[in-house]
Parts: sequence; structure tokens; C-alpha cells
Amino acid sequence: MFSFQLATISHLSTLRAFSERLFKQTYAPLNTDENMALYCAEAFSEENFVQEFHQGNIRYWLAMNDDVLAGYTKLILNSPSPGGTLSGVEMARFYIDTPFQGQGLARQLMHHCQQWMRQEGFQEVWLGVWPQNPRAVRFYQKEGFEKIGTADFMLGNDRQTDDLMRKIL
Repeated sequence: MFSFQLATISHLSTLRAFSERLFKQTYAPLNTDENMALYCAEAFSEENFVQEFHQGNIRYWLAMNDDVLAGYTKLILNSPSPGGTLSGVEMARFYIDTPFQGQGLARQLMHHCQQWMRQEGFQEVWLGVWPQNPRAVRFYQKEGFEKIGTADFMLGNDRQTDDLMRKIL
């Protein structure tokens, strides 16, 4: 049975390590060690996570299996989609750990977060997804996200292109 909770500063160390591990598992096979190291050193630094926890517009929702962190999402509140005018949330990260994939957790976490967003008065959720991650693209499409454009994403020194996807809540 999975449960969901907002992360607190007490989760910082575990969440930071978990985030970096899942990012590397997902993207290291398709990128150079150098670019992965450059990106991870900044994005997953303890300093970066501490700063994010003190920003009023960032929330981390944790998916727990008993006391085990099984997945998470990072939400940036009050962030309309590029060119959009609706009250929006950027889903900046969305990961489920390998042992928990295929159990419906991703869908449960997505639905939980969208319900929370609606209760908070948000009208849209959007995200960037790397097209070379077809499993993620298919998941977002099944969840009702539609491609609205593209955006550059810097992974170290490598300029990549993400698809931008949006769902009206």
C-alpha cells in the first residue's frame, strides 16, 4: 500500500540521494560521464536542495511504501506553461524507483498530485520530457498530457531538446 506526503527538511538527505540515483539510472546510459557529472554536481548538490526547500513555490511529494521512499515528484507552483496564461504548476521531476515500477504507483502519484493541484486552485500542469525516454512519453500521453512545444535543456555541456507537454486540470 502506497501513501503520499509532502517532503519536509528532514527528508532532504534521503531525497537528494534518491533523486540523483534515479536520474543517473535513467539518463547515464544515453549521455557521457562528463556531462552527467557536470549536471549532477549542480542539480543534486545539498546546497541546491536546501535552497529549494526554503523557496515558497517548490513542493516535493513523496510516494512511500511503508517507510521506504518509492518515488517522488518535484512541483514548481505558480509556473504557467510557456506562453500560457493559466494558473500552472511545472512538474519538474517525476520518478518511481525500479522495484516499484509496474505496480500502478506512477499513476497513483500523478492522480494524487493533480487532485492536490486542483484543490490549490491550479488550472494546468506541464512538464518537459526527453523524447529519448519513450516510456516516460507514453506514460504522460496516457495521463492526458499533450505536446505543446519544445525547449532546450542543458545536460552539462550538451544542449538537448525536451518536448513540453501540458494537461488542463
